[in-house]
Amino acid sequence: MQSLEIIGPDRIDKPVSALAMVPKTGTITRVGRQAYTLMMFVAREQGVEDQASGMFGAPLNSVIRGYDGSTGSVKELKKHLLSMVTHVVEWQSPSPGETEEWGACGLLSQVNLKKKNGENWIYWAYPPALRQEMLYPLRYAQIRRSTIAQFRSHAGLALYEICARYKDNPSHLTSKQHWHWWLPVLTGKPVPDKIKTEFRFFNRDTIKPAVEEVNEVSELTVTVHEYKVGRSIEFLQFEVRIKSEAITKEIKAIDMSKVARAIQLGIDAEIAEDLFIRHGELAFAKGIERLEARLAMGGTPILSRHAYLKKLLTGKSIDKPVPVEYQPDHIELPVVKKPDPGLEAQANLRKNESEKLAVVRTELEGLDPIAMSQLLVELKKNFIERQMSAAVMKRLEDGKWESALIMGELARFYWKRTRGTEWSAADPLPNVERVEQAALF
Repeated sequence: MQSLEIIGPDRIDKPVSALAMVPKTGTITRVGRQAYTLMMFVAREQGVEDQASGMFGAPLNSVIRGYDGSTGSVKELKKHLLSMVTHVVEWQSPSPGETEEWGACGLLSQVNLKKKNGENWIYWAYPPALRQEMLYPLRYAQIRRSTIAQFRSHAGLALYEICARYKDNPSHLTSKQHWHWWLPVLTGKPVPDKIKTEFRFFNRDTIKPAVEEVNEVSELTVTVHEYKVGRSIEFLQFEVRIKSEAITKEIKAIDMSKVARAIQLGIDAEIAEDLFIRHGELAFAKGIERLEARLAMGGTPILSRHAYLKKLLTGKSIDKPVPVEYQPDHIELPVVKKPDPGLEAQANLRKNESEKLAVVRTELEGLDPIAMSQLLVELKKNFIERQMSAAVMKRLEDGKWESALIMGELARFYWKRTRGTEWSAADPLPNVERVEQAALF
């Protein structure tokens, strides 16, 4: 059974204490951060934990789709979920004195994966010290779900969330911090007591790519300001501006087809995404084509595909012509493989579901109060027969059918009542018949 995408407002109010997390015992990954934010959003929609399990819950694929991951990344997400329980982070606000300190703890106190109605569900619980802050933050940054889904590096995502806190600040400036403070916050990695990294390398490998990614995929424009003490750069501060509406509309999602191809060629997902962000789409695409052509040639095997790809991207070998004396009379062009049908089918499925959701929402909003009341009564009977959780039932009884927790089920139920088919089936009814069916309510 396919899960619907998480439905609800695009805006997420993320606690300021969850913006500048400092890992102490393990790495905070980009996928982990995206999933954690989506899970927090779902928990707020549910309001309270399920009475039976004492935890929040959601279909696993709905969380993955929420940050634009692939349904094949379930195994990868399990690794990140485990790290949320086992790894300790230190919570702090990007502005000193903005929140109360409560020490360090894990991101989650417990996480379980279970089968429910033939579908994988994820259940989770927060440590007591974090639960109130996650569900009812006093100070927060306004970020967009649609924006965080586009990031492909932890540094870019972390910088976006922090800068979003200051987008409405009169000075448009983040707090000034020593670059040692920014190091673990942006990289998502613990740092030793004695930092051996030089600023120039941190700037080249982390800060510049993060700023470029924020400016490319988000509604913000970020500029870094460096402050010297003597001859050395010691402090960093970021200036934040909101892009005009016209520019924001032109922002396009990153084309990750080449990253997917790199993963198929044996490149680690994290490394592929990092190289993509660092070197740009065009250079990365050329590098993948050269790597694929080299693998197709046979001969001496490549000892490290990661090293070979990095050499292509960092060296001058891309597009470098072969000397005339060594050019063969006949050059065989590499065979260009057709697009992966599985990825195309997945993209078509998601597009189809989005179109269905838009149609259903329009029809539901057009129902008169009596028809909507009758529909919700029938949905409640359906929930009782399926033994839905107490949290779901409470949300329905409160009349909050537009919440993410109810809307997905309501859309499926309404679709079957008006079309006579399951959600995954093609809609056999023409537009006129749809209106007539909707009028029956």
